[in-house]
Amino acid sequence: MSWITETRGQPVHTTALLLSKDLSLTVGTRELADLADGDVLIDVDYAGICGSDLHVLQTGDWVAYWPATLGHEVSGRVRQSRHSGFAAGDQVVADSRIPCRVVDGRMQADRLSQDLQWLGEARPGGYAGAMVIPGDSLYQVPAGLDTADAALAEPLAVVMCAIDQLPVESPETVAILGYGPIGALTHAEMSRRWPEASVTVVEPNSRRADLARAQGARVADLTDAARYSVVIDAAGYDGSLTAAIDAAAFGGSVLLIALGHASATVMPATIVEHSLHVVGSVGFDDRHVDEALAALAAQPGRYNAIVTHTVDLADVPAFVSDGGMREAIKVLIRCTR
Repeated sequence: MSWITETRGQPVHTTALLLSKDLSLTVGTRELADLADGDVLIDVDYAGICGSDLHVLQTGDWVAYWPATLGHEVSGRVRQSRHSGFAAGDQVVADSRIPCRVVDGRMQADRLSQDLQWLGEARPGGYAGAMVIPGDSLYQVPAGLDTADAALAEPLAVVMCAIDQLPVESPETVAILGYGPIGALTHAEMSRRWPEASVTVVEPNSRRADLARAQGARVADLTDAARYSVVIDAAGYDGSLTAAIDAAAFGGSVLLIALGHASATVMPATIVEHSLHVVGSVGFDDRHVDEALAALAAQPGRYNAIVTHTVDLADVPAFVSDGGMREAIKVLIRCTR
């Protein structure tokens, strides 16, 4: 049952997490927008907590309205549709990008647009019992895929898009800095594509390091002389960019996925003399969500090991304030009861 109240002809309200401008986090009630042509009302099953969400909770950055309801990794079921592609009962996941261009008569999103905005930050997101979203921003969940696993489609799409940009066909060695959700999903996806590649993970958190070992990675630091075909910065800590560049093999690649916010000092001569490819990636393209859903449907166990906590919507403020995120790898919010 969704936490939603509806009276014919009256506004629709839902239970939601509310982030106030003073950065206090509470559970309250949000009035949903009326359904316009092309919109869909969905009951949210699960919404993932992302590293960017944690940044917003701590800083309020990027939010365009208050109080905010974050949540851009969303899976659920259609309750009411004014979009020809969806009907009541359909299982769906949300596209986190706010559409900003018209292609063949439909609004679509371009991850390279300077005007690109994100669900939860620019408009109310999925940390709620229900949400209203344009149908063009929804994807059908394959039959048989649980919505708890489908909620991983958005971050997996981010990872797939990033890996697609690497100028390599079959790397022999890979180093991943950080084994949070994105680092762990990157490991899972690279192992699917390149099962022969040797993967080393740099992760000081013991629980995350144990998961990396369980998933077949070697856990080490970067103090030895080893160099790697691909180095992935999935942590964004102070100094991680320099560490990644120093660990890359001559002719190798450095892939930046984490949103690091610390300034970095890099010697340009190192990039030139080592013939490095340094690639940054944000978001994903339209095809990546469908590709992520297909991969999850084929092998959910390859990816869902990263989910360590599932927390009811009402319990999230206490979970966050009590430091629950410190012991978690991937947290899903259960938004229905």
